Amino acid sequence: RYASRPGGYTRVLRIEPVKEDQAPSAILELVDGPKDMRFAITAKTIAAAREKGHQINDMTAANIAKVTKFRKNADTELEDMVEKFERLAAEGDEGVEEVKKKKVYPELPRSR
Repeated sequence: RYASRPGGYTRVLRIEPVKEDQAPSAILELVDGPKDMRFAITAKTIAAAREKGHQINDMTAANIAKVTKFRKNADTELEDMVEKFERLAAEGDEGVEEVKKKKVYPELPRSR
């Protein structure tokens, strides 16, 4: 899948800190893979815009062009992902678990 790509095979996505010490966190991923985060985020943005009745803005249009440029069947896959996010939005928060920060520091015994 990278034969026609001139470079840029990996992507670094900075995310919220996942540990209680607030150290910077990131996701490293191969682009155009089955778990491409930018592809999913773009699809989620499109689904949210459709739900609110908004037009796609310039930034989202640029992201659509980026995530579909080197992917086979990109338009179909993107539309499928958008429909998935629309279904998830319709279902609501049922079954969603809160993500808790991971412990870094040990629990120290208290003297009193």
